[in-house]
Amino acid sequence: MTSTTYEQAPTTEKSASALRTFSTLALAALFSTILLIMVGSIVRVTGNGLGCPDWPLCHGQAIPPFLMSAWVEFLHRLFGAAVVLQIGALIVLSWRWYRPDKWIFRTAIFATAVLTIQVLLGGIHVIYELPRWTGWIHTGVAMLVAGSTAVWLAITNRSTRHLGKRTAKLLEGTRLQLWTAVAAGASFALLLTGSLVTRTGASLVCPSFPDCGLEVVPSNLQSIVSIQMVHRFAAFTVALATALILWYLLKKSHHDRGLQRVAWVLIALFALQFFLGISNVLLSLPMWSRVLHLGTGATIWVFMVILSVTLIRGENQAIASNLA
Repeated sequence: MTSTTYEQAPTTEKSASALRTFSTLALAALFSTILLIMVGSIVRVTGNGLGCPDWPLCHGQAIPPFLMSAWVEFLHRLFGAAVVLQIGALIVLSWRWYRPDKWIFRTAIFATAVLTIQVLLGGIHVIYELPRWTGWIHTGVAMLVAGSTAVWLAITNRSTRHLGKRTAKLLEGTRLQLWTAVAAGASFALLLTGSLVTRTGASLVCPSFPDCGLEVVPSNLQSIVSIQMVHRFAAFTVALATALILWYLLKKSHHDRGLQRVAWVLIALFALQFFLGISNVLLSLPMWSRVLHLGTGATIWVFMVILSVTLIRGENQAIASNLA
């Protein structure tokens, strides 16, 4: 198969089919990665992180013994293996088909690096019996893996490609593409603060919302109270900044239904995320809200990546067309 980039309109049925195949696999890998993140959260909140006390085997066996804790962790590893295979296939296809496309190929290089780091971190996390900092880094790298699949999807999906072309003219001269990318980066940073809250035991240090609810903060709790309140402040800041960006997108969309749908989905996700965050505090960390809180945060992150890449690629295409 000859190499092609998506900027070149497919001239043959074969190249169009290749693009559809890549896009479909990227979508599947994205869903699988989000699911894996949520399964990992289930492992953590149920206390089964050491259900398999060794790595890569489980209790020294390829197939674990019939223990609930072992199988919870083992299923997490199976999900991880499925994601590795899917992303590995995307990396191979990027190298075979899309080397001339810098976005796709560089994403493949980045995905190779973060996926390798993630697999090694998973082993280290188990072998050293779940130290908090490897767990925190493990969560952050998982989000980068999800972000890589989101970039691939934004570049190759037919709907996002057309959306990028349409919005290039609507947003010309607004610099909204840049601000959307900044908001995406901020949503990633917000995920890191949330993971830090979990890993440091700060989840319930503040008994009320939106204020902490402690009139006097004991000296031994000051650091984790600060972590909790930084996370809340970051959440409000990111939500407000994203709301302003989405409001401007809706204002400039001129009845573009695709852009409006993306904006309203993100608004709904942020509303759900705030509900889940408040539920975590007021209901004392029920498992369902903890798992969904992380899953929704990851979904917001990948949506922001898809939106920012779509807008930036559309702008780049418009500039290239004007220079041609």
